[in-house]
Amino acid sequence: MSVNNILNTSQSGIYASQNTLQTISHNIANANTTGYSRQKVTLVNAPMGLGVQVKDISRQLDHLLDRRQELGMSETGSLDAKSRFLEQIENIFNESNGEGLNSRLGDLFTAADYLVDNPTNPVNREEFITRGQSVANYLQKMDTTLTGLLTPVDKEVDVLLEDVNTRLKAIRDINAVITGRGGSDTPLDLLDQRRQMVLELGKLINIQTLDMPGNGLQIMMAGGQGLLVDSSHAAVLARSTVKNAVDPTDPSKTTDFKGITLDGRDLLRIQGGELGGLIEVRDTLINGKNGFATKLEKLTDEVRYQFNKIGSVSVSRSMNTTQVGAFALGNNLQTAISSLVTDAKSALYAGAPVDLSRSQDGEMVFAVGSDANHLNHVVRVAVTRSMTIQDVVDAINNATDQDGNSGYMSASITTDNHLRIQSATGQYYGTVSDSSNMLAAFGVGVLFNGTAARDMGVNTELLDDSNTLGVGRMVAVYGDPNDPTRITSATFDDGDNQAALAFSRLRDTKVWIGNQNATLTGHYAAISGELGAVINQNNESMSAQQAAQDFLDTLRQSTSGVSMEEELTDLLRYQRSFQACSKMVTTADQMMQTIINMVG
Repeated sequence: MSVNNILNTSQSGIYASQNTLQTISHNIANANTTGYSRQKVTLVNAPMGLGVQVKDISRQLDHLLDRRQELGMSETGSLDAKSRFLEQIENIFNESNGEGLNSRLGDLFTAADYLVDNPTNPVNREEFITRGQSVANYLQKMDTTLTGLLTPVDKEVDVLLEDVNTRLKAIRDINAVITGRGGSDTPLDLLDQRRQMVLELGKLINIQTLDMPGNGLQIMMAGGQGLLVDSSHAAVLARSTVKNAVDPTDPSKTTDFKGITLDGRDLLRIQGGELGGLIEVRDTLINGKNGFATKLEKLTDEVRYQFNKIGSVSVSRSMNTTQVGAFALGNNLQTAISSLVTDAKSALYAGAPVDLSRSQDGEMVFAVGSDANHLNHVVRVAVTRSMTIQDVVDAINNATDQDGNSGYMSASITTDNHLRIQSATGQYYGTVSDSSNMLAAFGVGVLFNGTAARDMGVNTELLDDSNTLGVGRMVAVYGDPNDPTRITSATFDDGDNQAALAFSRLRDTKVWIGNQNATLTGHYAAISGELGAVINQNNESMSAQQAAQDFLDTLRQSTSGVSMEEELTDLLRYQRSFQACSKMVTTADQMMQTIINMVG
């Protein structure tokens, strides 16, 4: 080998050592940089035995591991978002301090027990009404607080959309820089930065990535709903112009919250990431058909109806001459009751009494007379669900007593659209029975008013005068020898406690809500238990997901992380190599000088 070849070979070794030492220095400097991937110089021998060449500088990566981390970030973001709001929902249903709904229902039943013991005591009536108001107020508070979470969740969706759009533009820009450089000059640090940006994006929204030629990267919505970003395009996520986007959990209903568009196209559903987690909280956990606001609403409806059903066939101590229903009749007085929209959340709802959905074909029976001892006129009113509200009013007006005489009971619609029923002048009446459940639906003699938890309260008629509270029941008299089922008259004792007893027995009465048969307090306990299960499951999933991400991060560190011990070892090795190559240059130079001197 000539001296010149020795110089060239030594020089290539010096350059290779310099590049390697520079890379080692870069690794050591970025040992604590988040997302940094260890870089490695690959050396190959030069052709013809003339030293060494730097083949390339590459990142130490496991691409499959990186993909698994990206997918895990989406799940982590979703669980984190749900956890923040589940804690707030849990606080609404909290019974640990003894001041929750169960406690208030218990107080109401206890007040009913006092009424049973002494139905003539005005203090007991006031206490029962007050406890009823406490239940109504607390249900209102729960609903207001629970549904009040919907707006901040939705506002946070808006904030996240802006964040996602900003990140998409940033990834597009760095993508353009990376792909624009091309050739062998691979921007390794930019690739690490882009990967970290992709991970942060994946925590906000569920994505899938695809490597493109020239170190390019394409990011799609998970499920293939659309392109998010590549080297030249960054999608824009925005709120839909549709005011009432379809609730994805129940296509038959709508929600007050707008949907999300991707470059102007409506997205069917966003799942995963913080954005998907927030939407799940809003549209499923709170507002969905099985959401906790919906469950609370169903429980409220049952509490209202069960107490009102008793109240509608109860009689106050002084009986009645007139009663006004607690519920407005709505705008469709000429529509068949079976066709009325009674769901207050429906866009088609026109204000009809919500409990008309529980009505059935049946009969209202009233006993009318000059006093409690002379209730000799029994007025039967047959009603069906095919009738309209106006038909029911007409049926009461046209009803006759057992002797075929009319005019003992009449009905009308007040100026503020409520049902009024009354007896003939100088007569008193009481409701003997109502197999149609329509009096409860119209709010006649009921304890609670309102259409939902948000406006539930106690019948203002009771608040104005506690004497109108029905605590007793009419006793039917069957005196027709030809028809033992025919009521010929009725009696009433102003000390009767049968209605109060019925209120008290509700404590242990099982009712169906959905597919579950339980007491009112049992249904509430089931809701609280289900919420606890959801929270526990989310917490367990968070712990498992965090453990999985930590494990993946440990695996990645073993592949891509910087080991100071290894780098320092390489530093010494390539320092010695540099020194050796430098010595070779010095030796070759001395040889060259010797040869020149010999020639000279």
